Amino acid sequence: MDIWVLLIPTMRVALYAAVVGVIGTLIFSAHFWKYQSDGSRALCSELLRKFSVVGVLTSVALFFAVSGNMGGTFMSAFSPELLEIALSSKTGVASILCMGGFLLIIGKRKLDRIFPSLVTALVASGLLLWTFLMSGHATKLGVVAQILLLIHLLGIAFWLGSLLPLKHMCECEEGDRLYEVAHNFGKLAVFYLSGLLVAGVTFAYLLIGDLLLLLETSYGNVFLAKIFVVSVLLSLGAYNKFVCVPRIKTDPTRGALSLKQSIRIELVAVGLILIITSVLTTSVPLPMGG
Repeated sequence: MDIWVLLIPTMRVALYAAVVGVIGTLIFSAHFWKYQSDGSRALCSELLRKFSVVGVLTSVALFFAVSGNMGGTFMSAFSPELLEIALSSKTGVASILCMGGFLLIIGKRKLDRIFPSLVTALVASGLLLWTFLMSGHATKLGVVAQILLLIHLLGIAFWLGSLLPLKHMCECEEGDRLYEVAHNFGKLAVFYLSGLLVAGVTFAYLLIGDLLLLLETSYGNVFLAKIFVVSVLLSLGAYNKFVCVPRIKTDPTRGALSLKQSIRIELVAVGLILIITSVLTTSVPLPMGG
């Protein structure tokens, strides 16, 4: 069995988690910085560093995986001839740009002494997002599809990247501060999730072409599995908004515990979504209608 058949999807899961983690944490901090305690802000900085380290390592590994996949053996990953080809491939270039984005985040504290903090965050996020737009299915569908994918990615990043900071706040923050963040998160989530869903469904339609193929093809079946997990995630989000957050207002301790437990389940769903997304982009062929 080709070792790269297993390694590349696994690397993709780690890369997706790192990208979503970095961009989501940046968005969360941008929205809720004024509500966060010093401890919460420190956690976000630490999350950015850890996600970026994982991202750099994964980006390097994926670059070598390009040549390894071409050669079909583990040692072919280090072949100078194949590495030269990888350097000129879209996937290879995307890996290098991705690594650059993560390195900017790692060096952000020092760069912020030279450039405005927002500039570093935007450039790094731009590089990470661009790697998704320059390779993969969106490149075959034109600019409209790439814009839809960008909106979809930003929605995913906001939703999934906010879970760990929110979980930390449930454990450490007083009720009033947690309520303000959770309440405002719920209002923003309506905006982000609307974009995520509309852009995601439209992109999927452009990609597949015939909705019947969702039932008749392996790609469609895996895609439906992703929709199911996303539905579970959205249901948990609704539970948080309409049950857990009001409970924080009346009973901070119980409300924070309920929200924390819900977030734990959401994190499991996030892992499943990342795995399914990796399978869709690396292991399952597009249906003929797409």
